[in-house]
Amino acid sequence: MAMVVKTNIDAQKGLNTLNKNSKALAKSLKKVSSGMKINSASDDASGYAISEGMRVQLRALTQANSNTQNANSLLKVADGAMSNTVDILRTMREKAINAANDTNTDSDRAIIQKELDQSIDQITDNGNVTFNGKRIFDGALNHCENNEQRICAALNTEWLANSLDLIERSTGMSFKTTPGIKEMAVYFEDDPGSSALAYVGSGYANNRTDLLFMVVNMHYYNDMAEDDVNGASSAGYLDRTIAHEMTHAVMSSNIEGFEGLYACLAEGAAEVIHGIDDERRGTIRSLGLGFDAQLTTSTATSGANTYAAGYVAFRYMAAQCGFTGTESVSHFMNSLKEGSGAMTADRINAAIAAGSKGKFTSFDGLKAAMAADEARSADGDDFLKRFCGIDLDNLDTGAISGHDAGGSRDQMTAESIVPEGGSTKFWANPTQKTTNIEGLSVKWQEGELTFTAGGVTKTVHSADIQIKGGMRFHTGTESSQNLHVAFAYADAKAMGLQDNDNKNIQVTTMDKAKAAMQLIDNSLNHALNQLTTIGAIQSRLEYTAMNLTTAHENTTSAESTIRDADMAKEMTEYTKNNVLMQSAQSMLSQANQNSSAALSLLQ
Repeated sequence: MAMVVKTNIDAQKGLNTLNKNSKALAKSLKKVSSGMKINSASDDASGYAISEGMRVQLRALTQANSNTQNANSLLKVADGAMSNTVDILRTMREKAINAANDTNTDSDRAIIQKELDQSIDQITDNGNVTFNGKRIFDGALNHCENNEQRICAALNTEWLANSLDLIERSTGMSFKTTPGIKEMAVYFEDDPGSSALAYVGSGYANNRTDLLFMVVNMHYYNDMAEDDVNGASSAGYLDRTIAHEMTHAVMSSNIEGFEGLYACLAEGAAEVIHGIDDERRGTIRSLGLGFDAQLTTSTATSGANTYAAGYVAFRYMAAQCGFTGTESVSHFMNSLKEGSGAMTADRINAAIAAGSKGKFTSFDGLKAAMAADEARSADGDDFLKRFCGIDLDNLDTGAISGHDAGGSRDQMTAESIVPEGGSTKFWANPTQKTTNIEGLSVKWQEGELTFTAGGVTKTVHSADIQIKGGMRFHTGTESSQNLHVAFAYADAKAMGLQDNDNKNIQVTTMDKAKAAMQLIDNSLNHALNQLTTIGAIQSRLEYTAMNLTTAHENTTSAESTIRDADMAKEMTEYTKNNVLMQSAQSMLSQANQNSSAALSLLQ
């Protein structure tokens, strides 16, 4: 290399190396001091972007976990209020049982009533509980957009359960132990050409029912009163129609070959469950002394006369053999249930013998006996009173669990035969597509069904059940990750303990106390359903919190792998860069001295 003094190339090279080592040392120092190997995008652009995205996710997970804890706190408040309500209802049931005992005087019952009134007021206070100013039991499940949805809410909460309970008490048969089908879909239609208010349709295979569905004809219930617990409309009370149709459903599921049962007996058995000597009084009177003539071996109904004659036949059979109505029908039903294969005349005759203590050994024998007693009667009313125990002029509906047919102290009226709470606030929409009610799986959202009956093809539809309102707990990091929670009202009216006029259930007489027991049982079921819903959501939130915590841990670990510095490695790098820095400084000093060597030539 030439010996020059103007340009010191070695010094420039040394300086460049010194600057490079200085920058490397600065980076190493930053990494060591911050503990991160990526301090800015210049360190690792893609790694920095991924790491920042993970940091956003971590903050979202932290907030979602906080939301979950807050939601759980709200549910703890709800759980406490509803648990207290259940405790109160247990005590109320105990008091109602006490009041139903005739060792108490009416004065004693009045004192018990005062206790119940205070308990009911406390239940209302529990139902109005709030969290952070929000009412928890806000009635989101009770809101109905139309009468189809309102009917579904009534079926879900009261009508089906109460009807099935009435049928079981009256016949001994239910869906709980049936060997047959245990599921039924609910549909609606609007058919002005049909006289059916509601009906149960069945499908059969090898004499067994393999399909059950209920259809409500909204042509008769579009004007159903919103605040009437019995489903009052111009067509009458829908709850009684449901009880009638569910009797067919229970029989169809329990009795092999049910489709072959004579229509007068199938319809008569359904009519005696809720009684018809009030709403079908005109039809019964119009038959005069011709009831036996309406009893045929046909499996097809011939209008209202078939229903009326079948009802009278069951009442006549029980009255003539000394059975109560429930005993007669239970024996009749169980005899049919014990049979197998197709329905035959011999099976029907055996059932009539069982239901009449053997007094009538066949269907024809029953008809002949009725004809003979009709001939001995002055008129239809005389025959009904003398031989059937039917008084068309009293308040009782003639239900076999009531006063006239069953010997009960209770008069079964059109309003009381299917027992409900005092307010439609008790009705709550189904929250699942399928609800289990008294052993029956009820399907609500099955879309449309097309079937043919009597040569007519028709299509029916499910109700459009939408639950609006309620609360949404945002328990995830995405906009769609939220939990919709809806509660029914939980005050006294919503619990079925108070009517629309704010009048509490009564235990001031034995009969009222017995009725109160049933209503309190319904209230307990309602409260327990709410309580189990709360518990289920709490359990889910616990899993959600654990999942969020685990996700936070794993995301933190992944972010650490990308962003955090390996301190042993970085200290090694720092030491190396520090040594190189010192070496570069020393060499720069040497390079600066090289130019002065040229001066010795000039001396």
